[in-house]
Order: sequence, then C-alpha cells, then structure tokens
Amino acid sequence: MSTLAQMISSAFPDGQRCLCSPDEVAVARLGRRRKLWELPHAHHCALIGTCLPLAEMRKLAPHSGYDVSAMSDYSLHTVVVGHCEDRCALSEAIQRFLDKRHAQAIARFAPATDAAAVASLWRDALAGGDDIPGALWAAWTHPAMDDELGRDVHGDIHMLSHQIGSTVRAELRQLEQHKRDATRLRTEADTLRRAMSEMQQTHDKAIAALRRDLAVTEQRAARFEGQELTLAAAARIRQQHADEQQRAAALAARVELLEQRNEAAQQQTARLEQDLQEARAELAATEQALVAVLGTGETGSANCDGNCPTAAPLSGRCVLCVGGRSGLVDGYRKLVEQRGGRFLHHDGGQEEHLHRIDAAIANADAVVCQTACVSHAAYWRLKDACKKLGKPCVFVQSPGVGSFARSISALMNAGPADQVIRVAGLRSGSPGVQGSA
Repeated sequence: MSTLAQMISSAFPDGQRCLCSPDEVAVARLGRRRKLWELPHAHHCALIGTCLPLAEMRKLAPHSGYDVSAMSDYSLHTVVVGHCEDRCALSEAIQRFLDKRHAQAIARFAPATDAAAVASLWRDALAGGDDIPGALWAAWTHPAMDDELGRDVHGDIHMLSHQIGSTVRAELRQLEQHKRDATRLRTEADTLRRAMSEMQQTHDKAIAALRRDLAVTEQRAARFEGQELTLAAAARIRQQHADEQQRAAALAARVELLEQRNEAAQQQTARLEQDLQEARAELAATEQALVAVLGTGETGSANCDGNCPTAAPLSGRCVLCVGGRSGLVDGYRKLVEQRGGRFLHHDGGQEEHLHRIDAAIANADAVVCQTACVSHAAYWRLKDACKKLGKPCVFVQSPGVGSFARSISALMNAGPADQVIRVAGLRSGSPGVQGSA
C-alpha cells in the first residue's frame, strides 16, 4: 500500500462515524455554512489533503506564526490538520483561502435545500471528475450536510484515494518506460548524428571535386567562346536570309493580289461607266418624255389637236403601278392624276407583302407592271389575278416615265374587244395588254 493510501486509511478507519454535536446541529438549523473548525475532526485530514495544496500550506503556516522550513511534507500536513480542530489564526486563514479558491463550487451547491440535493450535486461532481476539491469543500461545509451524507462523502474520498494511488503507480511505471524510451532515442539520435557527420564530409568532398571539374570546364569553354560567337553570327545571318526570302515571297503574293484587285476594279469601273452612260441616256429620254407628257393638259397644247394618244382622259379610273423605281413613283403619280385618274402603287414584293397585291388589283381599273423591278412570285401572282378579275394589264420591262406614259395611253386608247395591245418601246418577248379571258 502506498504512503498516501496508508495516511488516508489511518485517518479514516472503516466504520468510523461522524457525529454532529448539538452546536453543529444548531449551525445547520441557522442556515449558514459550516466553518472548518466546526466540521468533525475526522474530516480534516481528507479535507486538507484534498483541498489545500502543500505549496499553500507552506505559505499560510508562516503567516500564522509557524516555522515550517525544516518540516517534511508529512509533518507539515500533520501540524495543519491538528490546528484545524480549533479556531485559530491558521484555521481562519485556511477557511478564507478555501472559500476564495472554491467560490464557484460553493455557489453551485448554494441552491441545495436538503441533504438529497447536496448528495446529487456531489455525485455529479464525482462522476464528472471536475473540481473534486471544490465539490468536497462545498459539500462538507453546506448547512444541509448530515451525518449519513458525510460518511458517504468520506467513503467516496477514501476510495478515490486508492484509485489515485493506483493511477499514480501506473503513471510511475509509464514514466519509467518513457525514460527508457528517451534513453534509447538519445542513443539512436547520437548514431544518426555521427552518420550525418560522415555523410556531410563525403558531400563536402564531392562538392570540392565538382568545383575542380567546373573550373576545368570553364577553361575549355573560354577557348571555344570565339568559335561559338562565329557560329552564332552565322546562324543569325542565315535566319535573316530566310526571313528576307519569306518577306519577298509575301510581297510578291501581295503584288499579285493587288494586281488582281486592280484589274477587277478597272472592270467594275468600266461597267459603272457604261451603266452611268445608259442611266444618263435613260434619264434624258425620261426627261423628254416627262416634259412632253406634262406639257399636255386637259385643254391640249400647241402640238396636240385633241386626238393625241397621250391626252386620253382617265375620267376617274384607278391605275395600279406594280414595281418601278422608287424615285420615279411621283412622276407616275403625276401622269395619272393629270389625266384625271387615281394612282395606286405596290413595290412588287420588295418591302410590301405579296398578299396586298390581290386587294390592290381588285381596287384598280387597270394595271401597269414594271417587270424588271418585281419578283417572279409577284409577276405570276399579278398575272393570275388580272386574268381572274378581268383587269387589263401592261407588262413593261423599262421602268422609265416615258414607258409608263405610253403604257397608260395604250390602256386608255384600247377598245373593249382588244385582248392584247402592242405598246411602242416594249422589248421583244415582253407581255402585252391582257384583257378578260
């Protein structure tokens, strides 16, 4: 049995009862906590040994007039336990220290109103293993502590001391094992340090040999430095030559491409000049026709005696123009309105929907279609609609104002029995006037 276990066993013999004096009962009845000197003396040994560290004993005893410099730990413990039975300077100092040190535990036990509540709090602290000294001090000094609970707490502390002793012995054995392991590890470390030292020496020798080889290599490289510079210059010249060849090839390809573009531009310029000449000629012809038409009013002119075809009145009839150039639409409109007619226009499916052609044809009395300015779908739809509705229609390939004026004259001068009217200026193969079938 360990020394600590022997001390606790001698201080707490089995079967010893903790009887409370009448003064102690009165203290409990008053509802205040017990003082250290009011506890059973049998509790003092376990209480001091558990709740008061030896270092604090050596601090508190000299302040109370005791010389502890030559005392052993056991002797000091015996002296302190002996003075706890009576109220004195040392017991009061210990009381103040333990109240301050274990204030949280005292506060935790304060709400308990009977021994059962104190026992429950003690068992919780014992099971949790947290702050056993604080729980012991708070339980034994609690006003509701009775003899039976005091014996139970005493027994718990007694058995806990045995467990602590067993744990201490196991920890001592483990400590010895750790010491042996530490010795072994130190030996291994020394061996590794020696091996590292030898490896470092070998490494230093290898580094020295490599440095010597490097010096020899640098000397050889210095001799070949001139040749390397010459080779590098030759390589640069060769690369520059290759780059120049690539640039020359790229320039040749660019020149060829520019020549092709120039030729295409010349061809396009020639076509544009031809189109411009044709447009100018057509514009001149249109202007002449427009002047001739606009110069002919309802009252006639100096050059027309009333029987001129272009002077045929429309008498409020509606003429639908399908297609034509957008810039000449106003000229078409003037031709129709000067002859007393109404004018409608459809662009032939360029921007307007084709389904509007049917409604436009139904509202018109005659139709002029500019075939060069309408889509194929619009052309066939127009042709079928005129045939079904019996509307006269002239298909004109030239979109000029003169052609439009001749188409109107042909429509207005045509007899009811005519099915096809030939209009001067229409190209070969163009449709004529289509009457009702």
